[in-house]
Amino acid sequence: MARSRPVKSNVSDDSERSPVKSLRTALTVLNVVARADRPLTIAEVAIAAGIARPTAYRFVQTLVGAGYLTQDPLDGRLSVGFAVLPLTSSLLDRNRMRIEALPHLHALARETGERANLGILYRDQVLYIAGVEKPALPTIYSRFGKNAPAHCSSLGKAVLAYLPESDVTALLSRKPLVACTPTTITGRAAFMKELAEARARGYAIDRAEHAPGSCCVAAPIFDANNRPIGAIGVSGRELEPLVKHQDLVRQTAEVISHHLL
Repeated sequence: MARSRPVKSNVSDDSERSPVKSLRTALTVLNVVARADRPLTIAEVAIAAGIARPTAYRFVQTLVGAGYLTQDPLDGRLSVGFAVLPLTSSLLDRNRMRIEALPHLHALARETGERANLGILYRDQVLYIAGVEKPALPTIYSRFGKNAPAHCSSLGKAVLAYLPESDVTALLSRKPLVACTPTTITGRAAFMKELAEARARGYAIDRAEHAPGSCCVAAPIFDANNRPIGAIGVSGRELEPLVKHQDLVRQTAEVISHHLL
């Protein structure tokens, strides 16, 4: 008698996939709320996350209960909760580049009289991990956690200019050169030329390419293996005053890179 083949069960596979899928959905919901420029309703979260409203409601309640989201008792709108702060604090306090750069970031803002920014390339975008407002303003400017397209920010271009061309080409295939303002570079050949010029100068320029009336000059920060791992820059409304500070910006980036050796 021929033996019948045992039927392979998918129960274990499904049971393994289900928690992963749930975790992915929960993270998607959290990210949707975190990236919004205003508190969202559950219906808005469901649409943005691409899930059914009852599913969104269940995940929202779980995240609210854990403190990762907070819900307004009056209108039910959702914002990020305080439970994320210990995670953020742990990450920032252990980032060596940020630790080494902070005093120089403050000094750069003080000496130039402009806003100073520190950022890295994360998931094909610039992620700001520190910032200090210009001394003329009364508050410390902290924009960590915000991001911007790498192709139209000086911080992003400063890093991309020193990456292998194959890495840049791969990034451009994933992230098209979308115009954010009339001055954004959207042609691939023109953008590669822009990176070559930034590399030759030692600093990159944002000519109000990401936001109208906001220019920036930035220089790359390198690790011990001479890989670009971030950038520091100054920003303001007019480009010409910022370019006058390019030597100080480059020197500041070099000092931070030296501390990372």
